[in-house]
Amino acid sequence: MNKNFSIELCGDLDFEGMVVDVTYNKETIASINYEKGIDNIEIEIPSKPEKCVFPLTDFFLILEKAKKLAIKCAKEDEELRKKGIDF
Repeated sequence: MNKNFSIELCGDLDFEGMVVDVTYNKETIASINYEKGIDNIEIEIPSKPEKCVFPLTDFFLILEKAKKLAIKCAKEDEELRKKGIDF
């Protein structure tokens, strides 16, 4: 996969759970959240004035990794809630 892509797990006060940011050349190009559940994962693509060009296959690969990380976090959050731990 393209080494310029990375994913980062972070907190965002706009969302109850964690957010997975997808970056390209250290710039956030997409944020994935599971606020509406793992069956309704959303992606936010910020508007940028500069053009960002990269291979589509690499973009799909990094998005799939980010989705898997979001699902893992959502499941961990659910387990904590079942144990009575709310955050």
